[in-house]
Amino acid sequence: MMRYLRGSLLVELSGASPERCLNRWTQAEIAFWDYRRQEALCSRCKIFRSDLADARREAARAQTTLRVLAERGFPTLLRRLRRRPVLVGGTLLSVALAIFLQSFVWFFRVRGNETVPDAVILHALQEEGVRFGTVGMSINSEDLKNRLLNRIPELRWLAVNREGGIVTVLTAERKPEVKPEETAGIYNVIAARPGIIRRLEVADGVAMVAPGDSVETGSLLISGIAEWTTHIQFMRAAGEVYADTARQIETICPAELLQKRYTGRVERCQTVIFQRKREKISGNSSIFGAMCDRMVQTRVWTLPGGYELPLCLETQWLREYELVPVKLEADEALRRLTAETNRLIEMQLVAGTIQRASTQFVTKENSFRMQGTFNCCELISRAVPAEKYEEESIDGEKH
Repeated sequence: MMRYLRGSLLVELSGASPERCLNRWTQAEIAFWDYRRQEALCSRCKIFRSDLADARREAARAQTTLRVLAERGFPTLLRRLRRRPVLVGGTLLSVALAIFLQSFVWFFRVRGNETVPDAVILHALQEEGVRFGTVGMSINSEDLKNRLLNRIPELRWLAVNREGGIVTVLTAERKPEVKPEETAGIYNVIAARPGIIRRLEVADGVAMVAPGDSVETGSLLISGIAEWTTHIQFMRAAGEVYADTARQIETICPAELLQKRYTGRVERCQTVIFQRKREKISGNSSIFGAMCDRMVQTRVWTLPGGYELPLCLETQWLREYELVPVKLEADEALRRLTAETNRLIEMQLVAGTIQRASTQFVTKENSFRMQGTFNCCELISRAVPAEKYEEESIDGEKH
């Protein structure tokens, strides 16, 4: 580093005895290094630029010719820069501008969030006055943290760190509260639908039915009241009861459907978005008096390193169409009704599967109809509160 700051020269010594010159340099305390002998009468080495005059004088006394081959170091750089004032001014201006820009906020990064989107956190930051171009010294991290936590209750911890022109928001989300399973109270398990019991699994309580029994809606399947010889035990009955059930459903589909037919007219609209401001630069954003499909493409301007600017170009394509009636073929109607019927049945099942299906497809003048009966094996057990003391009817009398 010292050699670079003082500047160094690569010199060539030519004469009958270059070593005599080096001896005189040593006596005169002239520093040299990287000595290399090129030929019998020629050698090369490096010296400090400030010692050039003394080195020439001692070389002449030793009857040796000194020739400068190259120079390097900070003084050489300064001398070259004096001949290029525009470069020097541009460099100084760039350094000053870089230091000045560090005092403003230009980019944002969000870390630690999984379920809360980045856009929600960045929007909350903008609402609190921290946006593109904000003065960094005006950001109070502790106060901003408290305000953001009030705005976003899904976060349990948050920190706002600024490093130059980059603001990093570190977050930690709240874990979803798991409600403890209610174990208190007396519950019975009853049938939600009529059916024939196929499988019975009792976790707690007394089973009141067995596989093969026929039950109606509301029938008691598992009792939460157990009567023993010495006492009566109250509990929360729990278990799963699967039964063979029958479901009936009817679906209807019109004979004519409205289908899109594109007219070939396409409109293109381009909009520049800077933060929350939108400025349309070309095209129309709608087609008056017509129906159209809209396709939107947004291009965010990104700097090297993945830093996104709050500036994007939004392009919209509008395709005009009109609705025309199309006659629906019977085969297509059958396919649609079958898929929709199966979907509706599966939505009604809490748990279980469709075992068999019997359907009837009917074609009428303006519609297609499907009537079906579905035999399912499904979960029919439901837990309901039970009274602690129930009236029992024995021979028509209540006790």
